[in-house]
Amino acid sequence: LCNQLYAQVDFSNNTLKIGGGYTSDFPGLSGYALSVEYAHSLNGYLEGSFGIKRINMSGYPRTPAVNEYTKATTLDFNLFFLPVANEMHSLKIGLGYSFSFYKTRKSYPLIETHGAEKMTSWPIQDAKGRATRIIVSAEYEYIISSNLSMGLKASLCKAYDRIFYIGPFVGIRL
Repeated sequence: LCNQLYAQVDFSNNTLKIGGGYTSDFPGLSGYALSVEYAHSLNGYLEGSFGIKRINMSGYPRTPAVNEYTKATTLDFNLFFLPVANEMHSLKIGLGYSFSFYKTRKSYPLIETHGAEKMTSWPIQDAKGRATRIIVSAEYEYIISSNLSMGLKASLCKAYDRIFYIGPFVGIRL
């Protein structure tokens, strides 16, 4: 889940969005997300975009003994089809490719049995790496006035695991 507020500048057939917001992976692991996206209209129904996102989440979701975290930077390349694009509504459906650089700390229970006695420990598992993935996205935007909009964005990615991203946004048009 990611809630975002962004500023948008439109010029010629181009759009620049800069934003930030609250993000949550699962109960106990939350933080912030920052993003920059540049989009270029190819024609009335197609748009190409390039984006950079930085996600930083931490918390104690499984045990108070380990502060888990996820820190990731992604570079996204997308091509969007716009079946609806008018003065009040915009609907984008896209396909893209993403490069992700991440660093995580997780902790899962390890239960050992010694006779009748069970002992639980929480070993730390640090990971660092890169992943590439295909992205399928959809975005609906309702334009309230010439300088304010709101909407919902959802993405499904496949990398080392399935990642589903959904959240509302509010846009301020400059």
